Amino acid sequence: MSANQTRQRILQSAISLFNEMGLVNVRLQHISDDTIISLGNITYHYKTKDDIIKAIWQEVQQAQVVLLAEFRTLPLFEDIDRYLAASFTLQQQYMFFYKDTLEVVRAYPAVGEAHRQHIQWQARQIGMMFQFNQARGVFAPALYEDFYHFWASHWLWAMENWMHRRCVMNESTDDFEVFSHELWGLLAPVFTQQGHREYEQLSNLKKIMKDENGTPY
Repeated sequence: MSANQTRQRILQSAISLFNEMGLVNVRLQHISDDTIISLGNITYHYKTKDDIIKAIWQEVQQAQVVLLAEFRTLPLFEDIDRYLAASFTLQQQYMFFYKDTLEVVRAYPAVGEAHRQHIQWQARQIGMMFQFNQARGVFAPALYEDFYHFWASHWLWAMENWMHRRCVMNESTDDFEVFSHELWGLLAPVFTQQGHREYEQLSNLKKIMKDENGTPY
């Protein structure tokens, strides 16, 4: 097994255990037992649990960068919906991070500072997506300067904290249709008539595709 394969095996085990047991309850020994990799070998690649957390966060960040790079170029409603689907899948994969973001950023200050900067970057990208849709007539004119950047920040906040809120309310965290419905619901107030028509067309298309293959897309 190559060094890169060993590192990936350690990270995948850590993610699985963090999701199952919670971040604070997992020790390096748990990862060693799960992977059948000695503690000495684990600490050769990741000296501490902190280093594992940093590496996992970098994976999350890079995945989010790729998603926004893919969908911000031409963010039509269909593209935004695929962005939501991809983001939901990411949240399922790194469940512990989205459930316990505050715990992570408090316990690991370096991750916390980088994460705050990353959130600001994400909000700017989504704000440009929203402005594009306003320019093409499916979102209403901005109520004031930077309105859609403000709206994007709150929309991103709702999306990033969706899983945490569902856990607090003792509700399921694996229902994409609920996730999608709630995030689109936050955008509905700024739809123009054209926007409502486009969203209705998207909804009808999703129903047809779900009937055909049993999935939203």
